[in-house]
Amino acid sequence: MKMILGIAAMGLLFSIPAYGQGRGFGVGSSPSAALNFGGGSVGSGSVGGSARAQLPANFPTQFLTAAFSGEESFAPSSFLTFQQAVEEGKLESAPQKSVAQVAAENQAAAKAKSRVAFVQDARGNVVPVPRS
Repeated sequence: MKMILGIAAMGLLFSIPAYGQGRGFGVGSSPSAALNFGGGSVGSGSVGGSARAQLPANFPTQFLTAAFSGEESFAPSSFLTFQQAVEEGKLESAPQKSVAQVAAENQAAAKAKSRVAFVQDARGNVVPVPRS
């Protein structure tokens, strides 16, 4: 009997510094467990562990707008007359070129040549030479 009581006392003694094992008040223990310093009720924490403050299991998330950019009032960036708007709408609704047409125009366009060419000298080094 003394051996069982000694093992229980050692288990109780060694469980006191196990702070990470305890469940704090409000996370799953009852208010009466905080007054009893942890013991006696179902779901309470370890000895001396339920009265300390712990973080809640789920944190409340807040999405607040701290600042915004731009002007407070709406002002259009440009103004078009009715006729100008109709003309712009006609241009926008005109049939667009296909990808093949754009590629053919791109190949037919004259390419700008660089003003510098890179050649190799007798020792194998790269040397920039102006094009003529």
